[in-house]
Amino acid sequence: MIYHFGKVIAILAVIVLIGGCTKPPATVDGKAISKEKIELHMKDRLSEHKLQNASPDEKKMKAAILQELIGEQLALNEAAARGINITDAEVDKEIDMLRKKLGEEQYQKALKDKGLTPESYRNRLREKMTLTSFVEGFVKKDAITEQEMRDFYKNSPKPFMKPARVNMKVVEFQTEDAANAAVAEMQKTKADFDDYAKKLDTEKKALVTEYGWVSPDFFSPSMAASIKMLKEGQQGGPYKGKTGFYLVRVKERQAEGIAEFEEVKETIRATMLQQKISEAYMNWLEQKRKTAKIVINLK
Repeated sequence: MIYHFGKVIAILAVIVLIGGCTKPPATVDGKAISKEKIELHMKDRLSEHKLQNASPDEKKMKAAILQELIGEQLALNEAAARGINITDAEVDKEIDMLRKKLGEEQYQKALKDKGLTPESYRNRLREKMTLTSFVEGFVKKDAITEQEMRDFYKNSPKPFMKPARVNMKVVEFQTEDAANAAVAEMQKTKADFDDYAKKLDTEKKALVTEYGWVSPDFFSPSMAASIKMLKEGQQGGPYKGKTGFYLVRVKERQAEGIAEFEEVKETIRATMLQQKISEAYMNWLEQKRKTAKIVINLK
């Protein structure tokens, strides 16, 4: 009996010893950064490099990812201290939007490809949303003045260019046969495109949209090339798109040119705001690293 009891104690001691040696790759003010989290980021990063036919130094990559995650954890700790909380409803909304955009099958495939479960993805998304809310709080949205934006526009080393654009009306059909039949009838009756489009819309035979100003490059390469050849008032199609077949009429065209300040004002505001946010956050992070208790166990 004594022999068996001593044996049990010895086994427990070994288990405790082994358990004590299993340390997380790093801790930030007592919060652990898991090996699994690093591996998920490694998988993503390696996939990106594979697409570019690049062969990175994996040891250096892992060390760089760990430093990024340490910065994230410092920010997450501070966000929690400041009471920044992303609700379940907010997370659900983002996931629902992604599901609708990708479709359920592609959504599940994307999770599987990245090695994520629905729950781990949900946790990661919550972290990203928390980080975004925290970082954006460093600079108020109205912090960029009108004069700063005008100076940015004036002193830009390259002029702000606006791409060539077309103002279009688009008629979408579910099938190619329906689109071809519409073209044939317009040619036979010599119907005006706008009048015929209105008739199709009224009869619910096609979806008619005043598309407004858009760059031709927004569409597929073949469709874009055809639209670029159309003159004002001309029509073209049918073109095969993602969800159907399209007839278009180019109402107006604008050539590529230098954009006026008012045309790019909001783009400049967003650029300058992002620059200020990034600078403020990096300054905060640099100071925070000096006072935080960061323990790195990764070899």
